Amino acid sequence: MKKWLYIPLAALVLTGCNQEQAQESVPKKAASADYTSSLTISPVSITEGEEKFAALGNQQIGSVKLQGTLTSTHWLKGVEYLPNKKERSLFTLELEPKSYDTQVRFAQSFSDDKIHLGIDVDDTTVQGDHTFKQLDDYMIRGADFRSSTSASTPYNLLMVYHMTKKNGIRGFNLNEIMRPADVPLKKGERIFGIVLSNHK
Repeated sequence: MKKWLYIPLAALVLTGCNQEQAQESVPKKAASADYTSSLTISPVSITEGEEKFAALGNQQIGSVKLQGTLTSTHWLKGVEYLPNKKERSLFTLELEPKSYDTQVRFAQSFSDDKIHLGIDVDDTTVQGDHTFKQLDDYMIRGADFRSSTSASTPYNLLMVYHMTKKNGIRGFNLNEIMRPADVPLKKGERIFGIVLSNHK
């Protein structure tokens, strides 16, 4: 079994991977007839040993398996959701149109005043991060992962990490998130995610 690559991940220069700081436009919901990829996204269970190892580094980890065919280019992205209902990319990894039987591993961690997001696909690892001015202000934090198998859509949220300065956090049904505008922010919140999308 392939070992996890835990964050902080090695800095790599990768073809098709880049770190974006500009805001991304909101991709509109595509009609089902316009989306022809036949890819299945299935959650992969994390072993007890992996969970214990991740806990030592205060990390959140998850994994999904991609099976089927992409008929157009897609991107795996680490993003932050913004108050204007858009997203900001921390990194992107291009997936070319072809058949897949591939496991995607992803992780979130902190170091100093930074949040790190990263993915591991086959032999490719890529990460991005964001620096906070006052990270300690966000006292309540939590992660949500996909819990059931589903067919891919133009926008697929694989993991979400939620931070708030107030009491309590909202839960997310990741299968219902179809675009950045479906993740509305409240005052005092920061929300990050790992996404598979046909929109860069």
